Amino acid sequence: MSSKVLAFINFKGGVGKTATVVNIGATLAKLHEKKVLIVDIDPQSNSSVWLMRPDRWREHVTGGRKSTFQIYDDALHGKNRFNFEEALIKGVVTWTGFTDLPRLHLLPAAVELLRIEDRIHELRDSAVYRVLDAALGAYFKEYDYVLLDCPPNLYSTTRGAIFSADSCVVPYVPDYLSLSGFQVLAEEILAMREKFAPHLPARRKPNIGAVVVSHYRQSGNVYRLAVNELELSIAQLQRTGLLSRQTAILEPYIRHCVRVAESTNEHLPVILYAPGSIGAQDYCDLAQGFLNHFENKK
Repeated sequence: MSSKVLAFINFKGGVGKTATVVNIGATLAKLHEKKVLIVDIDPQSNSSVWLMRPDRWREHVTGGRKSTFQIYDDALHGKNRFNFEEALIKGVVTWTGFTDLPRLHLLPAAVELLRIEDRIHELRDSAVYRVLDAALGAYFKEYDYVLLDCPPNLYSTTRGAIFSADSCVVPYVPDYLSLSGFQVLAEEILAMREKFAPHLPARRKPNIGAVVVSHYRQSGNVYRLAVNELELSIAQLQRTGLLSRQTAILEPYIRHCVRVAESTNEHLPVILYAPGSIGAQDYCDLAQGFLNHFENKK
């Protein structure tokens, strides 16, 4: 199977984007023996700190050199200082000091990424969209799945990640604000495709491939009704051509689970921190739906 490069995006914060990236990645690596690379390009560095102890992360990314910041800084200065192997973190260190999940790799972010957005306009738009491909494209081929954890915005680094991906995954909290934002996101991606796709490799045709529903609560009807509204919106956007006919809401929905929140404090994916929790079960089931959707996708 060829590598699948997926950008996890939503310009609305608090939708479970990083939780989805970390826990799907960990589950694919542990239960399905997939080789997974998480690429953190969010200055908040949440995926990085979720999977690394803070002291280890700070030491590793000091000055931004062993982080994704270096990729963009190199592009701006015409340099070639980024070293993939030096920046790469392999596996997750547990409480005992044992390294688990050897198939899960991470390219961490650094807060220095905040500086990039102020200067990235110095590159042509088409060059911005090639930055990740130029630096990492050869390495992507070594993985079954590459998961790009994007900032909660649609600025240049996020747009570049979208164009580096085969498809986009939208983490989604079922409420009205998320619904209105979802259509805007679909419209923006279409506009990007129409403007810049002719200048990029043929396969770079950004689209929303899947939606992952997070923070779902089964009590009452409000969340079920909100998901119904999302389903209707997707169908309408497909009819108008804003979304592909293959765009799908993956199941199961990720239920609200305190163990998932707790797992961030231990810097472990929930499948290692609390494997018997509903959060771990939901992500295990979702990973299977994820594989069924993206590996059958033409």
